Amino acid sequence: MISGLKREKLINNYNKRKMKTKLSLLLIATASLFVQAQSTDACTENLSFMGQLVKEKNAEAYDYLTLLRKDCPSYNKAIYSYGEFAIKLKIDKATTPAEKEKYARDLIKLYDEHDLNFPNNGAGNKMKKGLVLFDNKIGTDKEIYDLLDVAFKTDYANFKYAKAMYVYFEIIVKDYKAKKGIELQQVFDKYDDLSQKLDEEQDELTTEKDGLLSKEEAGEALSDREIKRKEKIENNLEIFAGVKNDMDNIILELSTCDKLIPFYKNAFEANKGNEEWLKRAADRLEAKGCDTDPLFSKLSEALYKLNPSASAAEKLGIVEYQRKNISKAMDYFNQAADLYKDNTKKANVYFKMAVIYSKSNKIQARAYARKTLAAKPSYGKAYLLIAQLYGSSINECGTTQFEKRSVYWLAAQYCDKAAAADSSIKASASKTAAQYRASAPSTAEIFSEGKSGQRIAFNCWIGESVVVPSIGK
Repeated sequence: MISGLKREKLINNYNKRKMKTKLSLLLIATASLFVQAQSTDACTENLSFMGQLVKEKNAEAYDYLTLLRKDCPSYNKAIYSYGEFAIKLKIDKATTPAEKEKYARDLIKLYDEHDLNFPNNGAGNKMKKGLVLFDNKIGTDKEIYDLLDVAFKTDYANFKYAKAMYVYFEIIVKDYKAKKGIELQQVFDKYDDLSQKLDEEQDELTTEKDGLLSKEEAGEALSDREIKRKEKIENNLEIFAGVKNDMDNIILELSTCDKLIPFYKNAFEANKGNEEWLKRAADRLEAKGCDTDPLFSKLSEALYKLNPSASAAEKLGIVEYQRKNISKAMDYFNQAADLYKDNTKKANVYFKMAVIYSKSNKIQARAYARKTLAAKPSYGKAYLLIAQLYGSSINECGTTQFEKRSVYWLAAQYCDKAAAADSSIKASASKTAAQYRASAPSTAEIFSEGKSGQRIAFNCWIGESVVVPSIGK
């Protein structure tokens, strides 16, 4: 038996040990937090120094990146955005090919680290790896192609650089021409895949631009930020259009009608149940002006039979138009426009109808040009078509020569709208606008007629009006 006095002493000793243990644990925890705080402070400080040096274009930023990669790899995603520029500064300042390759390979490694520490970052790092090699003339075409191929197949959403698309396509074309085991169908498939991706990126940009144009059309002023964004969108659209044009030029020599028609004829039986193959084959024949060949009708009818989709209906519209069945063609085109969910494709069909009607029915042509613009406000060609319709109507509107030629001012205004809506046709639209204004009444005629600043209404099929330019008294 333990006496009461001894029991009390044991309890007191136990409590002392317990308190000592608690104090030790508290000291350890406090020290750990202190070290962690110190570590966080160091990460923040080094990231700040690296960011500042990057902005100053000082290659010493790389030294801070090295510390951050070692001690704080998952601290902040800015490590990788600034780090990318830090390594590029080292690449730019490299004095030997070996040094350049060393840092280029290190940049590829940084992209992998970024994806590891910040998954789903949306930076397109897989695609960038291929471009690092290409831009710095490092590695083989196969290495570059394989990196881009993996990126396209596994990170499609972030494969957004027009340059990457062009390089990816150019290499497979080179391999085809060098007879490295690439078949013509593979080239066509890659072209179709990349053209689709280009279209998607352009559609995303033009949809955003359409929203800004609609805001302007409603009389709302764009903010400085929106103005800059609009300029950037227009610049990117020009880049995408340039790449698409270059790809088209490359494929042109491989896809003349003389080559395409026998190629698709031979493959038709094996693919007549393949909707995607039929669509792409018909698309290519149409794009290359081979759609007057009976094979195009055969492909289009087979496609519509498999699935009366928007694309199939559009193809049959072309077939019926070539057969001079205009009414039937328009029925198919309207069906296609109704079925298309994509506004660009819908607008393309409406514009096609507007062009067809422009040869015989100006009112209908304008109606479909307006439908084109309703679907896609940035469709500048529709404005140009309306301008052409008005410019060719001077003998149909107005009672005097002055009034008749005043139509040219209205036509010029539509050219101005075309230039504002679509930067890719800005030069030609502005030139056409200047030609229309040169054909309109001169300053002397405005003065002699006493029409300065007056509104002239066109009570013909146009049904619009224009204000005569004001001249000083």
